[in-house]
Amino acid sequence: MNENSSFVDNILHDVEQVPEDSMCISSMNCNDSQEKSYSVEKASAVWTYNSTLTLLKLYENKLEMLETPKKKTRIWNAISESLKDYNIEMTSDQVRWKINALTKKYKQCLDTGQHMKFKYFKEMDNIYAQYNVDCDTFNIGEFMHKKKDFKQSYYKDTSIKTSAESKAMIELRKVRLANRIESERTQSKINLEKQWLEYLKRQEESKLMQDEIFERNLKLKEEDLELRRQEIEMKESIELRKLELIEKKHEELLMIEREKYEMLKQIFANRVI
Repeated sequence: MNENSSFVDNILHDVEQVPEDSMCISSMNCNDSQEKSYSVEKASAVWTYNSTLTLLKLYENKLEMLETPKKKTRIWNAISESLKDYNIEMTSDQVRWKINALTKKYKQCLDTGQHMKFKYFKEMDNIYAQYNVDCDTFNIGEFMHKKKDFKQSYYKDTSIKTSAESKAMIELRKVRLANRIESERTQSKINLEKQWLEYLKRQEESKLMQDEIFERNLKLKEEDLELRRQEIEMKESIELRKLELIEKKHEELLMIEREKYEMLKQIFANRVI
């Protein structure tokens, strides 16, 4: 029994004598392998337009599960499970990376004012307008390269800062929302004016077409009247020709009758003598 106890003590002593440098090297190797696995996992995630819209919809719905602004692990896991219902296989880390990338792009658009270049801007802006969301603390590079103790202190400090700046952020979002509403109203007004101009243009084109049709019909009627006039003149000419022939025939008959009368008169006179 004493021999076994001594043997165990020697092993524990040998473990304690292991150099710290070798332990650090082992830890660095583990971190490197972990970073490589994260990079491979991130590169294998392919987000289509529809799958990204589904992700944002689920993210907006799952924000009600948020207990504190810095603890979103439950949300990432819940979204990852919900995506399976849409035949989308993504891990919680891939979900988190995608949300962080979209948030970064959204904030860049706010800074530059180039909203139209980000096709998910409207969805992200709706989420920011409804919830006090801040994803900067879940930056990918910081998660990959900073140690656990530093991250915990960073999350704590950012949480305090976020609570202190929440009112300013809400006011800023209200201003952004008001600007967006005003922009949408201006755009709607421009669209209405364009529609009105298009309507007037169509009305003008329709009027021109009706005038053209009326002129064409009028010309056809004039041509028809001209043909009828010519037809009537031709008929009158034929009737006059017929009358002339009839009169000529009557005159010839009358002349024949006169000649007969003269001949009979002469014969009768000769018989009397």
